[in-house]
Amino acid sequence: MQHMPHTPRSAPSVDWLISQYALGQLPRAAALLAETYLEMNPQQRHTADRIEQVGGWSLERAEPVSMRAQSADALLAQLEEGDTLTATAPIVSPRPTPSPLPASLTHAVGQPLSDIAWKWRGIGAYEYRLKEFEDEGIVARLLRIEPGKAVPQHTHEGMEATLVVQGAYSDDAGRFGPGDLELADDAVDHKPIAERGETCICFAVTEAPMKLTGRIGRIFQSLL
Repeated sequence: MQHMPHTPRSAPSVDWLISQYALGQLPRAAALLAETYLEMNPQQRHTADRIEQVGGWSLERAEPVSMRAQSADALLAQLEEGDTLTATAPIVSPRPTPSPLPASLTHAVGQPLSDIAWKWRGIGAYEYRLKEFEDEGIVARLLRIEPGKAVPQHTHEGMEATLVVQGAYSDDAGRFGPGDLELADDAVDHKPIAERGETCICFAVTEAPMKLTGRIGRIFQSLL
């Protein structure tokens, strides 16, 4: 079973996610999330291309290199200190106009947002599972939070990665808008609240089902 490797006492960084994606170390759901993030943040695509290039270069060296153990900074340092490699031009994926979802996520969902059979997850909060991208223990879902509403207060037993694709939400960590990625570990207990105005749509990948922690939320725990 492939998990999203991370340091138990701290949430992984976005650079970590990009490096693991470039090296092919992520499970399918997390890889889709990383691809969608790069599509929404094309300036980061060049970093992923460089890491992927350095990864292949390292594997061809005489001494074996553990790619899983290397950080994004370490890989990029190899490129800067080692042989000169031909730069790869950044790849910018086109954004479809009919859908608020990026192209990679639109293809994965396979239907317009208006046709999705959303499942209620609390007052003003809904979800749609992408089960074909889920491995054992990995949950992938679209979240829809109505303006001014909140996802019930919750935590997780593992890593949680949430990418905003439309609208915005805020929690104790700050504000997250389109293209922003929040990475949290099992120490985070939060209650994302959507901004007023536009419905907030997120793509979230977790290593375990959410655990409701608020007083009211615990009443609905059996529904999740």
